Amino acid sequence: MSETTKIVSKVLIHEFESIALTVLKNVCLENNLVGLKVTTGEKKIGLIEASNDIHEILASNVELGAIFLTEAEDENGVTGIDLCLSIHKDRPELPIFLRRTKDHELPQKVQAAVTGYYSTNNIHKLNELINEYICNMYYPVELAQGFQDISIKVLEDLIPGSVVRCDYPYLVKDQIIYGELFSLIPLESDWCRGYMMLQTTENEIFDLVRSERTYIRSGSPSRSDINSILNEATNMIWGSVKSRYFGNVDDQADHRTHVPIIVNHQQKHISFGSTEPQLCFKYTIHDPGHKFQDFTVHQRLIFNLNWSPEKFADSDKIIEEFVEGGDLEFF
Repeated sequence: MSETTKIVSKVLIHEFESIALTVLKNVCLENNLVGLKVTTGEKKIGLIEASNDIHEILASNVELGAIFLTEAEDENGVTGIDLCLSIHKDRPELPIFLRRTKDHELPQKVQAAVTGYYSTNNIHKLNELINEYICNMYYPVELAQGFQDISIKVLEDLIPGSVVRCDYPYLVKDQIIYGELFSLIPLESDWCRGYMMLQTTENEIFDLVRSERTYIRSGSPSRSDINSILNEATNMIWGSVKSRYFGNVDDQADHRTHVPIIVNHQQKHISFGSTEPQLCFKYTIHDPGHKFQDFTVHQRLIFNLNWSPEKFADSDKIIEEFVEGGDLEFF
């Protein structure tokens, strides 16, 4: 596994004071956060990329781990206090961190919308908020790397000749749906219970099938054809992951608790009954022969029913001990 592998999280930043921006730049670097900054024309600072409108970013369904707001006014007189209520209404699952610049008490409805407060003189408090609300769910890097390697191989096998690239794995608290197609399959063992979700866009899969780069040969593919592509990818990834990581399954399967999954198609929103950060991957499929346009597949791991990563670490250690003792060998 590469030493550069890491898990990141994208956060949206509404900040305009240079000292605060410098502080947030350092916070982003220390916590593997990628900042998307609402700007009025300033140059980007470090890992903070710029966009002109916070609502434009939210409307684009960018997957986020949190939002950083400030009481400081922008050139239009807009503050984080003005924004927090509308943001909380539209994206209630996202933590909102507000930088205070004044001592006055905030209205009760604003306090209910804001997750936590900090100031440039108390960055320790901000780091505590990040650890509590963004990075509060530990994912072993080895597990993330394993899912990524398996998924890349499956996608390249399904689309011969393609090249699949993957960004850093990242954490989100969003519950938005990307594209028109998504699949769900359970992930279960004695150390976790949840789902894997694959998401992609319908038109791009139609084009992929028409390119004759898949096992389906049809110039006029049906929705059944494109569904089968996503189903095959889901099943192949799940099968490889299951054999590698999910060998032990709880015997009490018939008596375990389940929670309903709620899908709002109009709002492109899915809820698994949990607000814990989800581990996500974004794969870009490229055809060097240019028979189809690049398209993306989004993968989410949602461990909403059980998550005990310490057991994952223990099982991985046990396997290593068997290999070192000569009882097992890697095939």
